Amino acid sequence: MEQMTELTKKVLEFLEPDTSKWEYWTTSQPLNSISESACMERFKKRIAQAVSNCEKVIVAGDYDCDGISATTIMVSGLRQLGLECGFYIPDRIKEGYGLSEATVTLAHKKGYSLIITVDNGIKSTQALALAKELGMDVIVTDHHTMDEEVNCDIVVHPTLMESCFETLCGAGVAYECMRVLGVDNDYLLQLAGLASISDMMIVKGQTRALIQNALRLMNQTHEKHIFSLATDRELNETSIGFQVVPKLNAIGRLSNLANANNVVRYFLAQDDESIFTLGQQITQINTIRKQLSDQMQKTALMKCKGNEDIFMIEDASFHEGIIGLVAGSICASFNKPCIVLAKNEQGYKASMRSPEGFNCMDFLGEYPHFVTFGGHENAAGFSLNLNEFDLFEKFIYTRIKEYTYSVKKKNTLVIDDEELSLKTIQSLDILRPFGPGFVFPSFEIVQPKIKSLYDFQNHKHRKYTLESGLQCMRFNQSEAEYKKSVNAIYSFIGTVQINQYQGRKQVNFVIDEIVYA
Repeated sequence: MEQMTELTKKVLEFLEPDTSKWEYWTTSQPLNSISESACMERFKKRIAQAVSNCEKVIVAGDYDCDGISATTIMVSGLRQLGLECGFYIPDRIKEGYGLSEATVTLAHKKGYSLIITVDNGIKSTQALALAKELGMDVIVTDHHTMDEEVNCDIVVHPTLMESCFETLCGAGVAYECMRVLGVDNDYLLQLAGLASISDMMIVKGQTRALIQNALRLMNQTHEKHIFSLATDRELNETSIGFQVVPKLNAIGRLSNLANANNVVRYFLAQDDESIFTLGQQITQINTIRKQLSDQMQKTALMKCKGNEDIFMIEDASFHEGIIGLVAGSICASFNKPCIVLAKNEQGYKASMRSPEGFNCMDFLGEYPHFVTFGGHENAAGFSLNLNEFDLFEKFIYTRIKEYTYSVKKKNTLVIDDEELSLKTIQSLDILRPFGPGFVFPSFEIVQPKIKSLYDFQNHKHRKYTLESGLQCMRFNQSEAEYKKSVNAIYSFIGTVQINQYQGRKQVNFVIDEIVYA
């Protein structure tokens, strides 16, 4: 720890004032011992029974990166034991989230006797009841909130395991299941780490150890499945989150154009040709996703009236798999809650995003006519009947007038721009991974000494060059911001990143907010 730079010490002190805990945050963590919890013992015993009886097992997964990774881990491990193991991930648009009665019925017809859910199942009440009725056994492995007893044979859940496992994602739980069975390997560990990053899990306990060990292995082996989807040749949790995860999530979002089950096949593939071909297809779908996102965001921005306290945006062209991304972007741009809706034959699918301090569930909870409704404090998803739009719109604009909240002021770490060199930024790697529970701080440069500025893409973006030579990038600046005097700038709030161009590395400061005097 004595080798830490001053910037690293400053960041660590900001994130963890208790110096007695510094060693934990600056040390690479080994994996915790294999779980000896009762639920894991029951899981192990039931799988041994399945192997002994040559049963057919089906793994029921989810269509996001965590669900896809968890499905791959479970299927790969069970097949190593010689089990005949199929898998199924539902169509996000046509079938929705979780184990369905249709999947249970089809699995039963095909002779499967055991269903194992990964990253879902806790809330699949009707499907679980049907499985029991048909005489099928179900093991639910999930990490989502468990409010009541689950109607199945075995539940494997972080809250039923030792405390070090309490932050696990769905794929993390699946990986621990494989450790208990003795069929874990470096590849499955890397998938569990990838999923832990994607699902924004608290980076403590086993989750921190999974991410650290997964990243070390990725960079040592340049694992084909993961690096085929990345642009950098060295990965950390940030580059994974920006380069790999969106491509995997795009398949589930655009389920009218692609099938998430093919991503499991991609991760299970052994031959280079299949990996290359499927990897290209995943990348192509993500390109379409980005184009759709950009177009939807432009449409949404045109419908935003800046003086509104909440944005509620609907358009016939909107794709329901992308509305959450657009709602998040609008929310971030205006620091106001935003609801984006897409219309289909059955009704409306909607996503809401809100700034810190605004509780989506509390705000929406009083509306009595949702077809489906779920989420958490800053993000919610729901659906409405076709004839409900006007009633819901009236509810929203009435509710916002009476709803009181205070947007939390961003807690920033004030630094001098001269502290931000390639060496000092790279020195922060000792603290990785950053994430929930240990979030990389927002830096604030007070009274920046601006040497020059340059607008590009029709003044959509701006580059400020400081006297120290540091380049500060402001993307998607508003028209009002563009017209403001540079002399009125009090500070830049943002993050730092290292960019590489033609083999040369350079530190950039990415501005999230400009504070004016």
